[in-house]
Amino acid sequence: MVWTFLAVCVPLSLAHAATHPIYRQDNVLVGANFNDGPGSSDMTLIMRIDSDPADDGWVDEGHPVKYLTNPDNDDIEEGWTQIVYDDEDWEDGEAGVGFSDGDDNTVTAGGLFSIWTRYYFDIQDASTISALTFRAEYDDQFAAWLNGELIMASAGVSALIGDDDEPDFDLSAGGVNNHGSRELPAGQPNPARWAAGGQENVDLTFDFAGQTALAVDARGKLTTTWSRLKTTR
Repeated sequence: MVWTFLAVCVPLSLAHAATHPIYRQDNVLVGANFNDGPGSSDMTLIMRIDSDPADDGWVDEGHPVKYLTNPDNDDIEEGWTQIVYDDEDWEDGEAGVGFSDGDDNTVTAGGLFSIWTRYYFDIQDASTISALTFRAEYDDQFAAWLNGELIMASAGVSALIGDDDEPDFDLSAGGVNNHGSRELPAGQPNPARWAAGGQENVDLTFDFAGQTALAVDARGKLTTTWSRLKTTR
């Protein structure tokens, strides 16, 4: 069964209309957060996926996250936006991730170009839900992937990231538009952050694709991220 909804987002941001697979277990949300240039004063990316804004999100602020900052995300192995990826050496934290604006549960060093984040989450009602909405609050720009597919890129980078692209760590080195977050205090989550829906919102078109996002390759080996294997055993 495929549920279809119209995308709603801030003008000029790019919401991708493909039908995205979702699973009961082991879904992967990936975020790429970009600063507006070297030496910028603050940076953040807080993402949420829910089926009803009045209920707890499937993934939200305060959720466990794997993250990587430059220069460590320079020349990393390809595939970091995909479900199957070895992120064992990435840092562990709690969403959101960023610096200098008081709305991050995980505070990084300042003066970064970019921060990559990977979230693992389950949707036990995946076969029966009728709505799925992605929300983001961010500073300065971002892109997001759900189960390996690009779902949104903010206005300042949307022309620079294609459906099949994995952006470079210094994508914003030449400068991108400044975009500030609302700088509400970090929470677990902070309900006020989403009271107005969020700064970016898109209702996703999705298809229930089965029990788990984990795959068995042609050689019969289980392929997944090492960190997810450790948490599910």
